[in-house]
Amino acid sequence: MLKRSWFRAVVFGAALSGLGACADTTQTTGMRDGIVDPFEATNRRIHAFNKAVDSAVLAPAAQIYGIVPEQLRAALDNSAGNLTEPRNFVNHVLQGDPESAGVVLLRFLMNSTVGIAGLGDPAADVGLFERSTDFGETLAAWGLPEGAYIELPLLGASTVRNTVGIVVDFAIDPLNYVITEEQAYYLFALRGLSIVGDRLEYSDLVNSLLYESADSYAAQRLAYLQNKRRAVAGETVVEDLDDPFAQ
Repeated sequence: MLKRSWFRAVVFGAALSGLGACADTTQTTGMRDGIVDPFEATNRRIHAFNKAVDSAVLAPAAQIYGIVPEQLRAALDNSAGNLTEPRNFVNHVLQGDPESAGVVLLRFLMNSTVGIAGLGDPAADVGLFERSTDFGETLAAWGLPEGAYIELPLLGASTVRNTVGIVVDFAIDPLNYVITEEQAYYLFALRGLSIVGDRLEYSDLVNSLLYESADSYAAQRLAYLQNKRRAVAGETVVEDLDDPFAQ
C-alpha cells in the first residue's frame, strides 16, 4: 500500500530530486538536512536485504511478467487500484476532505460497475482521477510529526508515522470486513501482481536508484522523504506528473 507500492513513493521522488543529488555516503545518527535517522545502521542492513530480494526475486519476476500482454497487465493493475479506493475514502473522510472522498467514492462505484470490477477505469475518462492517500497522511493532517526514518523488510522506505499508518490502514480497510477468505487470496495475489507490474514498468528508474547511485540507501531515503512530504503538504509529487497512475 503506501500509495500502491513503494516504487511510486521512492522512485518518482528520486526522479524529481535527481539521483546525483541523492547520492550521499555520509553516515548520520541524528538529524541532517531535515532527516532524522537514528536507526541508520539497522536500516542499512535491512536495505541490503531488500536489495537482495529485489535482485533475486522481484526483478526476475518482473521480466517474466513482461510476457503478459500489456492490456491484460493494465487491466489487472486497474483492478488492484480499484480495491484501494474504499481505504482511500475512509482516509479522506478522516482528513476532513469531503471533496476528495466524494471523488474516490464515485470512482469506486463507477469502476466497480461500468469498469467491470475495476478492470477498466471509465472514471478517469470523465475526469475523476485517482486520489490515493493513506493513514500516514491522515496522521500528518492531524498534526503528528513523521518521526524517524525507517526501512522495513520487504516494504521498503517508511517513517515511524507511516509505519503506524500501514498497520491502521489494514485495520480500517472496509474490504477486510466484507470479503470472503477465497476473495482475500485473490486480493493478495492481485496486489502482488501490481507490485511486480510496477517493477517492470519502472525498471529503468528502479535500477538507477538501487544499483547505479553512489549510495542507494541515502538516495532512497531522501527521495522517499521528499515525496511523502510533498504529498502531505498537498503539493505535486512526481507520481502525479502526466497522471501515470490514473492508476
